[in-house]
Amino acid sequence: MLSSGEVYGTFCCYKDVPDETLNSRELSFLNAISEIASELIEGDIKAETLYRGVSSRVQSVLDEEGNAIHYQPIYSLKSGRVVGFESLSRFITEPYRAPNIWFDEAASVNLGKALEVVAIGKAIEGMHAFSADSYIAVNASPDSILNGAVHAALKNTDASRIVLEVTEHSPIYSYADLREALEPLRKRGVRLAIDDAGSGYASFHHILELGADIIKLDITLTQDIHCHPQKFLLAKALCAFAKAVGCNVIAEGIEKIEELNVLRELGVDKAQGYFLGRPAPISDALFHEGRTLTE
Repeated sequence: MLSSGEVYGTFCCYKDVPDETLNSRELSFLNAISEIASELIEGDIKAETLYRGVSSRVQSVLDEEGNAIHYQPIYSLKSGRVVGFESLSRFITEPYRAPNIWFDEAASVNLGKALEVVAIGKAIEGMHAFSADSYIAVNASPDSILNGAVHAALKNTDASRIVLEVTEHSPIYSYADLREALEPLRKRGVRLAIDDAGSGYASFHHILELGADIIKLDITLTQDIHCHPQKFLLAKALCAFAKAVGCNVIAEGIEKIEELNVLRELGVDKAQGYFLGRPAPISDALFHEGRTLTE
């Protein structure tokens, strides 16, 4: 019996002939085995029910196009002008659930590739509305690069206007394989950014192994950097390393003028964050084109 009281089935032992030696001890043994079996079966039922529920939820978003792309402006700290936009998924569902939850759930039911490809495709569709001088940054998991999904999504695109962001939270099991998969994209002009630098060990490993074009300083490093000497020193070291190897540095999560001033002092190339511009639908994001940081 399941915990709800529902009878799932019967646990039986059969013999060809009656056995008069069986007694209550054997019955107790069968009861104990059936209880163990019930727990195992119920666990499987719950897992299958959860899987179907998650799969159905993600599939409904894919079928009904329940996700939209918002664009966050990226400003050059040298010219003060917008040089690109990071594309970010937003899901039109009730109740609201954060994008990372959607992508994590999609991956758990083998729909991560599909959801990621849809997001990249929508981001690229919007690229044509922006100035030809602006690039679009898209988040791409190592798996989607390795299995060819990103290559397919970028097939008929001006690759020189695309930046692939690989995050700290994406495990990479073979850097050699990933470098090989990235090579044809980079030959077409796609640039590679390592996201979340400074938030953990993995991002440093990504930087060393993948030869990125851009290093993005994580919000945990840039937030209140003007108040924390340790953050300042780590950011300074990352900036010095980036300059030495020919990388650009983008600071994300900028929410205060004091943070921006410190990052200028460090020689950071570009910045993004709520202080500069929130992620917004394309119609609102276009407002930032042609503007400068002083406006």
